[in-house]
Amino acid sequence: MKYILHGGVTSDESLLADNKKFFHEMIKDFVNPKILIVYFARKKEEYPQMLKDDTEIFQQSSPGKKIEIQIAEAETFEEQARQADIIYVRGGDTTKLIELIKTISNFVEAIKGKVYGGSSAGAYLVSKYYYSNNADEVMQGLGILPIKVFCHWQGSLEDKLKKLASTGEDMPIYKLAEGQFVILEF
Repeated sequence: MKYILHGGVTSDESLLADNKKFFHEMIKDFVNPKILIVYFARKKEEYPQMLKDDTEIFQQSSPGKKIEIQIAEAETFEEQARQADIIYVRGGDTTKLIELIKTISNFVEAIKGKVYGGSSAGAYLVSKYYYSNNADEVMQGLGILPIKVFCHWQGSLEDKLKKLASTGEDMPIYKLAEGQFVILEF
């Protein structure tokens, strides 16, 4: 399975070139990609603008493709995921995202075999441990991937990185600046 983890801030114009590469990476292997977008880390009133922004950048990053996008609903997530090629989880409130995902009994099974794109909270969700900038502490993701993640990375946060490194078992750490992404195959 292919996981593409992004450091955050997908809608910043100054990061547009990097973000287009991230969005392109998610859809490049599909002729007519079906994308399920998970906005659970955000308020519902933000969904329409995020959908507009995300649709635009997906189209800009792969012109000529017929892209089908659907917004995920917790109640029907498993069925929606079955229909999708790509699961894209956008950032926001990580705790809110994790709590809502935990209500989906077969989340891990539902995303198997899909391309998974996770930005900020979406990257934290699948990690074993992550450094929460908002809470200023190391927290646990779902542990789908045996990794530690630090999004919104800046060199000035080196002391916080040491906290993440010393938490739990020894495993790879991914430091992702805003707009930066990593591709992992598991």
